[in-house]
Amino acid sequence: MLKKTFKNELKSLFQRNIMVLIILFILPLFVTFMLGIELNDETLTNIPMAVIDRDNSELSRDLIESFDSNEIFSVTQYLNTETELEEMMKNSKVRMGLVIHEGFYEDIVTMQSPSVLMVYDGSHMSLTGTAKSKATEILLTYKAAISMKQISARLGISEDNALKILNMFSFQHVSLYNENKSYEKFLAPIFLAGCIQSALALSVALGIDHNIYMLDRIKRKGYFTSKVLAYSVMGIASFFICMFFQVFLFGLPFEGSIIDALILIASLCIAVSSFGLIISLLFPSKQIAVVACGIAFIPNSIMAGSTWPLISMPVGYRAFAEYVPFAHFVNQFRDIYLKGITVQDFSSDILYLIGFGAAFTILGELVIYITDKKENGNEMNEVF
Repeated sequence: MLKKTFKNELKSLFQRNIMVLIILFILPLFVTFMLGIELNDETLTNIPMAVIDRDNSELSRDLIESFDSNEIFSVTQYLNTETELEEMMKNSKVRMGLVIHEGFYEDIVTMQSPSVLMVYDGSHMSLTGTAKSKATEILLTYKAAISMKQISARLGISEDNALKILNMFSFQHVSLYNENKSYEKFLAPIFLAGCIQSALALSVALGIDHNIYMLDRIKRKGYFTSKVLAYSVMGIASFFICMFFQVFLFGLPFEGSIIDALILIASLCIAVSSFGLIISLLFPSKQIAVVACGIAFIPNSIMAGSTWPLISMPVGYRAFAEYVPFAHFVNQFRDIYLKGITVQDFSSDILYLIGFGAAFTILGELVIYITDKKENGNEMNEVF
């Protein structure tokens, strides 16, 4: 009975519900292509930068050239005052500024420790983060070069020995799994997951035919489960179609196992489908059901710790997020891409997602089995 009903549900979805196919397949595929094109450069480059050079010395020009020759920055404006810089930044014509004060060269020669001022547009965090990191690297390199020449000249030693004095100890930074700090690797998997979860939730909101109550109870058995399975299969298919294009067309790395990804994706799809179908079951109006599913799923697609970590969120929200299916999925999904983690690493999340889906599937079967509806379809009499 269940097998036959499941096949009928899949056939019905493909033959008569074109809107579900558009939401579940066309929309995520469109997002996949947009992300692939938008994030293709992986890292930020050519950040527009303004310079105020009040010293206009050889050393100050060398410092400016250090920034302009780096692919991250593009010096587009030479200004005279901080007011002009602030106005440029306010209008987003530049995203950062370098201010070199008068006497910069003289202070270096007399070892007076001159300072330069870096100004960043804090309204755009991704630009600011990249700019500050690279600017610090350039300034430290420039500072080391100047200090090496001063030590060499004052002590009468070679620049190599002066460099050894400066580098009393060395340190290294190693970034694992995303060495070049690629935004595509960081964002593309989680944006895809959020899009497909939302698409699946909106699709299942249309899933329950309330005329099912007209049938005998025995004929209703398995109806809800077959719906959960049918929509879950559709969600899994949508995931893997989009993942195929991410990996083979746009070159996103995939270090994990297809089987591990399948287990995790199937668990999420079952959890989302079962809960979304419960909402569809409770609201005969399809419009209200779609709105309710949107409220339930779309916000947590971006608030489940995927971009901003849960450990930095308020304690109350962290406690709530423990019960959100997407919070047990999204970071693990990205880690399959980048770290190649296996099902053993997220087995507790799999158990939660399957338990979540099973609980709501059983609830849905019970509600459909014990609920009667009058033949005119206007009233529903609950027997519990």
